[in-house]
Amino acid sequence: MNLIALKKKNFKIVTNWQECNKKSIFLFDSKNKAKFINYVNLAIKKNCKFVICQFSLKKDIKKKSINFFFYKNKKDLENIAKIFYRLNYLKIIFVTGTNGKTSIAYGANRLFNINGVRSCYIGTLGFYINSKKIKKLNNTTPSYFETLDLLQISSDNKVKFVFMEVSSIGYSEGRIGDLNYNYCILTNLKSDHLDYHRNINNYHTAKLNLIKHHKLNKSILFLQDFNLKNKFKSFDKYLFVQDEFLSKNKISIVNKSYNKYLITIKNKSYKISSFNDFMIKNIITILMVYSTIIKKFPLKINKSIFPPGRSEIIYNKKNKVIMIDYAHSKDAYENLLKKLPILNKNIIIIYGCGGDRDKTKRKQIAKVVSKYTNLQIITDDNPRNEDPSLIRKTLMKYSSNPIEIPNRRKAIKFGVSYIKKNEGILIIAGKGHEDTQTYKNKSYLFNDKVISSNYAKNL
Repeated sequence: MNLIALKKKNFKIVTNWQECNKKSIFLFDSKNKAKFINYVNLAIKKNCKFVICQFSLKKDIKKKSINFFFYKNKKDLENIAKIFYRLNYLKIIFVTGTNGKTSIAYGANRLFNINGVRSCYIGTLGFYINSKKIKKLNNTTPSYFETLDLLQISSDNKVKFVFMEVSSIGYSEGRIGDLNYNYCILTNLKSDHLDYHRNINNYHTAKLNLIKHHKLNKSILFLQDFNLKNKFKSFDKYLFVQDEFLSKNKISIVNKSYNKYLITIKNKSYKISSFNDFMIKNIITILMVYSTIIKKFPLKINKSIFPPGRSEIIYNKKNKVIMIDYAHSKDAYENLLKKLPILNKNIIIIYGCGGDRDKTKRKQIAKVVSKYTNLQIITDDNPRNEDPSLIRKTLMKYSSNPIEIPNRRKAIKFGVSYIKKNEGILIIAGKGHEDTQTYKNKSYLFNDKVISSNYAKNL
């Protein structure tokens, strides 16, 4: 039986053996022999009788009770995809850039939803159809066939617009396959993922190639950063730049108080609460995207457009504020912190740096954090296979007023106790929405929001 016949019999492709059943075709998209043998055996236990795998693994097949299909290259996979997926009516919006991808992709999806437009979100926070979370994802940009599966589910649910976070690593590893976008949002181009790309030029090139190689004939590109305009002259009239959008629509942004903003566009006004003016910049991007696609400005905006773990306020009473954030690059910390000193309050930060990641950014982060905060509490943040004490040592060396508390829970407890006595703003940074802490190859349940909320009950 061939793949076309299986499609007619309503068989579906799955990339996770745990989702296998008797109507599944298990696609194994790796060359790892040990994992191949193990996962195929597990798929068989789930009554799966069909497997798609790399041709190079053919010699390792021992099972005669199931049917195998083989692919040799990316083109073969794309041809297989054409058999099983029909996504003609979806409008795909790629969201990429160094900082702000999640805030914009998640926020745009929410803005479309609360104004009655059906959409979905695929990214760091998971897979959402409209405002309902459907599943957690292991990567910001899932594998090609997992993405296709999510898109098919969206199409079946009559979704019209798909907001997809697309990372440079996901693009470089071929996870978006032959998908093309109708619209793309580029937030900014700073420095990130140098552990993977080796240098900033390779990183920027990956981003630029992603945008240029996956566009359709009349795809629209939205730029948040005016300085990037010259890199995309070929888009011509299909290029929308945020500064020009502000000017053309005579948009007024007034900072009414330290965390209150009023955005006025023609006869509409939107009230926004945020300690972070970078979040306001992201909202303007979302408004630019919404008004261009929908051809009008939204009737309403509410706080639900802010994603969990991004400049999220956990506590704000009695001159004491607790905020969590996902910042993990120099520029992200700069955006998070630079406005806070004008509040003339104690600013305390709890943070660390992840292991097995770009080591060059640790010194930079420590210096930026020290520039804007009065006290730095250095702790662990997913040290993975690195020695956590060495990561902390680097951060301590380049910090202006540090305290080292390796245990993250104890660090949060200390930080909350500190603002109880001294008042001020406590920022718990680096993990945001994450709910695990990873040492070596083991992950333990850990959530900054839950833990800080519990300690905040004593304030």
